[in-house]
Amino acid sequence: MNCETGRRAGGRCIATLCLVLALSWFCAPVLLAGMDPALVRVDTVFDGDTCQLTDGRRVRLAGIDAPEMAHDGRPAQYYAGEAQALLLRLTRGVSLRFVGVGPERDRFDRLLGDLLLPDGTSVAARLVGEGAAFFFWFDDLPQDLAERLLSAQQRAMAAGRGAWPRLLALPRPTAPYVGNTASHRFHAPDCPDAARIGRRNRVVLPTLTEAFGRGFAPARDCTPWPVAP
Repeated sequence: MNCETGRRAGGRCIATLCLVLALSWFCAPVLLAGMDPALVRVDTVFDGDTCQLTDGRRVRLAGIDAPEMAHDGRPAQYYAGEAQALLLRLTRGVSLRFVGVGPERDRFDRLLGDLLLPDGTSVAARLVGEGAAFFFWFDDLPQDLAERLLSAQQRAMAAGRGAWPRLLALPRPTAPYVGNTASHRFHAPDCPDAARIGRRNRVVLPTLTEAFGRGFAPARDCTPWPVAP
């Protein structure tokens, strides 16, 4: 800023600068509150763990998995519709904060992370805590987040929330389930993939309660998860 020399001109310059700074300080919080680039809104909910934002980006909630909706000729899994409805109810018309988790995107080019409600509550944790989704471990999942999600799942199982009563009451197989400690997935005993697990990573899981309670998630193929009625 160019100012005239002299005491009076200097005074005017100082006053002008003070006014500009004061207005900047006063207006900044208003601008940030109304134009926070970190805030997002959900446009479409595809299932219990995937949605699309209003800007077109797709988000895959990290650390959880929800029952599959009907697709490619396959029927919907049990509680898929309820999980989708819960995610829609939690996010509809709400300004959310997206928090990236692990790698920026998954192999389907979806943003990988979590959505936080206005009070800071994790949407992923809510879904798990209400029995609409289950804990889904992967390599880059932070340990503290994994522990929180598994703890929420254990509480939901114990309380009989959401899908757990029916799922945990399924008849036991003739042989135990087989888990893989490297992938944290478990397989039905007659699944071909179960036979391929090496002895070092192989673990016997007699019941679904033990499998889910220890943080194993069902493999995509040969899953014990029932179809929707």
